[in-house]
Amino acid sequence: MKDLEKELRIKDDIVIREIPAEGWTQEQILELMEKLEKAEEHKWKTGKVSGCVYHGGDDHTNMMSKVFSLFALTNPLHPDVFPSIRKFESEIIGMTAEMLGNVPGVCGALTSGGTESILMACKAHRDFYLAKGITQPEMIVADSAHVAFHKASHYFGIKLVVAPSGDDYCVDVAAMEKLITRNTVLLVGSAPSYAHGMVDDITAIAALAKKRGIGCHVDACLGGYLLPWLKQVDGFQNIPDFDFRVDGVTSMSADTHKYGYSVKGTSVILFRNEHLRRSMFYVNVNWNGGIYASPTIAGSRPGALVATTWASLMGMGKKGYLEAAASIAKMQQEIKQGIMEMDDLELVGDSTTMVLAFKSEKYNIFGVKTLMGERGWNLNPLQKPNSIHICITYNQARQNGGEKFMNDLKESMDLIRADPKKYEGVGDAYVYGLAYGLPDRSLIEEMIMGYLDLCLTP
Repeated sequence: MKDLEKELRIKDDIVIREIPAEGWTQEQILELMEKLEKAEEHKWKTGKVSGCVYHGGDDHTNMMSKVFSLFALTNPLHPDVFPSIRKFESEIIGMTAEMLGNVPGVCGALTSGGTESILMACKAHRDFYLAKGITQPEMIVADSAHVAFHKASHYFGIKLVVAPSGDDYCVDVAAMEKLITRNTVLLVGSAPSYAHGMVDDITAIAALAKKRGIGCHVDACLGGYLLPWLKQVDGFQNIPDFDFRVDGVTSMSADTHKYGYSVKGTSVILFRNEHLRRSMFYVNVNWNGGIYASPTIAGSRPGALVATTWASLMGMGKKGYLEAAASIAKMQQEIKQGIMEMDDLELVGDSTTMVLAFKSEKYNIFGVKTLMGERGWNLNPLQKPNSIHICITYNQARQNGGEKFMNDLKESMDLIRADPKKYEGVGDAYVYGLAYGLPDRSLIEEMIMGYLDLCLTP
């Protein structure tokens, strides 16, 4: 943990543990903050980070910064004081609903990110079916579903039932059907899954949900703002249907702060109708502070984030989103083909989206991650099976990311082939190999708790 703490801390930083006796000048504050920002900018600016920064263009970022400053003091909790924010939020919801099927009646809300959108979908279905008499609700998710569903289960007392994935890394719908009970309120599919970029058979899942009279949520947090455009690019038209045009889908989540290219953190949660959306709301008419109501978890929210999201959607336009998708598609094809041509690397699933995962039966894949890290790439480690993935972004693609990635990957593989033992127990190869190989998961949990403590300790 000492090595990890050293890695997390800023070199030569002066740690501040109390409010200064006298306030700093604006010049002092900005000098320090600009210095810190400049020191870490290189980590993402070159387009070598998986996911994380999705656009990164100076003009787009500067525009959103100006918008943020204009609306820095606004709060959606007060639509009477800030009617512009109500306009922006409702129009973001409307534009998202149009993009994801343009089906009459679809409605939604803005949240702080994908996790909150998923939490709200689960809470809404729980309460909707509670009114129908289900007091011990269950939801069925794939083993590839986002961990936020596990969090929702923990927070809201919904029993989590996990269905296995098939050999194609998509959920086994037949297995899912066998797990349905009279307490099941929700089936979940991903579009795509975080780890492997696979789109579940939403049509089959939704049909099953409708047949059994239960909800179907599509987690399109990652893909909601990209797949509609990616499906229009040559070579990607076979992406399965996943939005509200699929009969039986009752809710969807789509992150505007990913491929919507807005500022972190905003996401959209959509529902098939207002009746289901109302099950998400919280209203208290008996509080002595007055009548209280909020659509999602938060009360006060930063209106500036709502404004920047609206500005991003309006600034990109359909043409901009399609151009970005085409660039991402080109990079995906370059990397996918390059990996398929290597005998000692293997794709994990046949992804038709922006996420490509790969493993190696011959070498420690986390050693490959270490070598790619030495070349500036920040890739994501996965388990079950041990693998790594890249989530392709416009920030990478617009900087010739496909060619850069493959050149660095080929160089990394040449090194590991020449001396595989050298990379068995160093850096990521050691840390992830050890963690993912421990049979006692409680030890890993304790390590991660320590990591969170470190992150929050000055």
